[in-house]
Amino acid sequence: MDYRPLPDGAEDEFREMVSYAFSPEDGPFDAEEADEVPPPARLGDKRGVFDAAGDLLAVCRHYWFDAPLRGQTVDLGGVSAVASPPENRRRGVVRFMLAESLREYRESDVAFSALWPFKHPFYERMGWGVATRYATHELAPEQLAPTREHTSGTIWRATPDDWEALQRVRAEHGAPYHLDFEQGGEWWEHRVFHSWDTDPYVYAWDGDGGETRGYVVYTITDGDGGRVLSTTDLAYADPDARRNLLRFLADHDSQVSTLKLTTTDDVDLVGLVSDDGEVETTMKAGTMFRVVDVAGLERLDYPGDVEAAVTLRVEDDLADWNDDTFRITVADGTATVERVDDDPEIEANIAALSQLVAGFRTTAELRVRDGLTVERKEETKTDALDALDAAFPTHPTMVREGF
Repeated sequence: MDYRPLPDGAEDEFREMVSYAFSPEDGPFDAEEADEVPPPARLGDKRGVFDAAGDLLAVCRHYWFDAPLRGQTVDLGGVSAVASPPENRRRGVVRFMLAESLREYRESDVAFSALWPFKHPFYERMGWGVATRYATHELAPEQLAPTREHTSGTIWRATPDDWEALQRVRAEHGAPYHLDFEQGGEWWEHRVFHSWDTDPYVYAWDGDGGETRGYVVYTITDGDGGRVLSTTDLAYADPDARRNLLRFLADHDSQVSTLKLTTTDDVDLVGLVSDDGEVETTMKAGTMFRVVDVAGLERLDYPGDVEAAVTLRVEDDLADWNDDTFRITVADGTATVERVDDDPEIEANIAALSQLVAGFRTTAELRVRDGLTVERKEETKTDALDALDAAFPTHPTMVREGF
């Protein structure tokens, strides 16, 4: 099999595979009857796997992001649109494509990767670990009546030309989080202001001083009990912006019966709703994250008061350059990573290590999930585990939109 960029003229084959994988209910893809390529599909770099005869077996798309991670802005490879027709499945084609994608990232000096999975267990077996969790708050609009008590500023409908003002809000809102990647005007136009089906509404809020301090992206659809307003992004730089954006959504009470607000898992609506008991909140696992190259851990910042060294055996079936034993030494806010022949103190699969690096789980949580095991004597193991937790403390994470 051969992995390479999709050649010119293969767009229809790419769309056919992606259509079958993600919307088979639409029936067979017909290039002659198909609409033009939707805006969200115009970004990213397409890749394919071909057999010896040159026939296309599977496809994917890569995005190249800049994302905050442990005090640094790192290159992050985004894997998307992984698709293979049923006649090519269970043959190792997708596994091969993912392995070659990781090799391409490494050769491009990209040490980290993220994706939105169709099934979390599948990609966990491939070395990506869950690194974000999101909440959906379902409530009636009138539950947000308390937000009307202190209104201020101005609400206005945004267009793609306003992306720089919105990006400043996004950056400020996302500053406390790992992985909230930066974006430019092309992404805003094609991936925020446009969707695969119904384009969303985008409204912004300016404070009394005239500065844009918040925005919300949402759609309105028909539901079983009436219309539903669903947000895909709610970003704010301060509490006033959040309250006024929620007040704006509450003012749709004559149009919709239900609000579905998607937020990070640390958002609490207490004090902003009439009755906390009338808000139904569900939590779901979100984006998955992967260390592409363990050596890339040297690029991150570490707590300045931590001095530690751990010998770690990493298990990685997809990226053989990671499948080794490493000595990670942290001092003065930096780390060195070297391959060693010493007996490991700790063993971790790459998915578990990735969750630790992202700040999503502790060593204790990873041991419960069998992603991390201790190989040395009792008096050594506590020190080694404590050293890892100190070097990689937990930290809030967020990836706003799908890709």
